[in-house]
Amino acid sequence: MDHIVISSGNPEQMKDFYIKYLGAVADSEGTVLCFKGGFRIKLMPRGPMSGSRSLPNSSGVQTLVSLAFRLGSRKRVNILTSRLVLEGHEVICEPHLSGSSHYSSSVYDPEGNIVELIA
Repeated sequence: MDHIVISSGNPEQMKDFYIKYLGAVADSEGTVLCFKGGFRIKLMPRGPMSGSRSLPNSSGVQTLVSLAFRLGSRKRVNILTSRLVLEGHEVICEPHLSGSSHYSSSVYDPEGNIVELIA
C-alpha cells in the first residue's frame, strides 16, 4: 500500500497527533504525513457540506478509519499507550495478548479513527 486519504475536520490537530505519537514527518504543506517504511497519510480537509459515510461505533464515536502501526516490541506498545492515556487520549483497549503472539492496544485519534498499536 502506498497511501490513504483521511477526510478531516481539523487537519492541523490530526497532523500534530501523528507527528507527536507515531513519528510522522509532514510535507511542506502539512497535508501529507510520511511514515517509516514509506507509507503516507493524506489529510483532506472536510468542508461544511461534505458528509461522512461513517457509522457510530458502540461508544457513539464516528469511526472513519482503522489504522494499525507496528511499533516493534511490547515495551513500545506499553509505553506509547501509557503516554496517550496520561495525555488524555481515549484508549479503546489496553495492551493485551490475543492469540499466541498478537500483542496490541487500540486508541482513538483526535477525530475518532481507530489507531491500533502492534508489537
